[in-house]
Amino acid sequence: MHSRTVLSALGAGITTFLVVAIAVIELLPFEFSALVGLPAGLLAGGAVFAAIAVRYDQAGEVLRYAVDAAAGFGLAIVTLQAVSYVNLAGLRSVLSVDVTVAVAAVVGVLAAVASWLMDRRERDV
Repeated sequence: MHSRTVLSALGAGITTFLVVAIAVIELLPFEFSALVGLPAGLLAGGAVFAAIAVRYDQAGEVLRYAVDAAAGFGLAIVTLQAVSYVNLAGLRSVLSVDVTVAVAAVVGVLAAVASWLMDRRERDV
């Protein structure tokens, strides 16, 4: 298993965890919906992590680009939240939710482009 596979699986699992947990928490109409949403997100994220870790090499090119984009988004969210938590260089006030999501989306696009370039380079060799 290559580091690219592990990072893609980890990042896509994090992204899935975030999307499922937030969707369940927002859609359930009762006060303690996080008690349902967080375990549901964790289960979905773990399933995506396992599936990608096992099948990443057999996936088609376009699917790998999408997985890498989702992985870049998830890893960027975690990194930016860690920077905000530690208040590295005083960035806590700058890293609002909107800024964090926008930067993570740009990182996701860059990850997809980097994945495409890596595949293209491997084909040319």
